[in-house]
Amino acid sequence: MDRGKKFLAFAMVILLAFILQVVLIIADRREMPAKAAIEFSKAYYKLDKSMAERLCNALSEEAEGDVVDDYLNRVAEKARTMGFELNYMKNTLSHIETATEMEDDNIAKVRIKANRRRYLNPFYGIIAKLFFLTETHKVDETLTLVKENGQWKVCEAPFSLVEL
Repeated sequence: MDRGKKFLAFAMVILLAFILQVVLIIADRREMPAKAAIEFSKAYYKLDKSMAERLCNALSEEAEGDVVDDYLNRVAEKARTMGFELNYMKNTLSHIETATEMEDDNIAKVRIKANRRRYLNPFYGIIAKLFFLTETHKVDETLTLVKENGQWKVCEAPFSLVEL
């Protein structure tokens, strides 16, 4: 009899954990301005072309060419003048904090605070942290996001993406 109660309690805990996991997965899929700003910022600093998916239509139509390709070409040229390849210019963000201010249902301002560090092979990154070989730079930027087709997109010249 005692084994049956233990098994029932164990089964209930497993069932409750499963239900909680499903609820958390559904909650994480919601489109939020802060989530979009973080995705864009990570792609921006890793020099990933996927950042274009999070740019609003007005920003991409405003420029004569492709905004993301122009930015990546500028960064690649800067790397060449320093004697490096484009991969050297990649950075990674950590300790990301966001604060969202909704202006209305379709416009939000998201302030991102994070630490930026040169993107290295994970093994070299650990060694660099242990021996203080890389510098950490602060990122403190406010991004304007607009909701287009049910998805939050970054507008108004984020970071140094668009050359002024």
